[in-house]
Amino acid sequence: MKLPLVSGRQVHAALERLGFNEVHRRGSHVKMVHADGRRIVFPFHNEIDRFTLRGALRDADIAIEDFVAHVK
Repeated sequence: MKLPLVSGRQVHAALERLGFNEVHRRGSHVKMVHADGRRIVFPFHNEIDRFTLRGALRDADIAIEDFVAHVK
């Protein structure tokens, strides 16, 4: 499945819907943690590169289909 072009704000909102909470923000990068211990770090830019986002989702063990379903 191909990832849509999304902004950092859209990624942040989708991850919150998936149960992640922001724990740290420094510069343009945001770190979020899930209650089960999964972590994700992503750039909070106007447009996030698909390759970067795919890698971050893989590292946090989030299925692309689940992520896309929660993006608005």
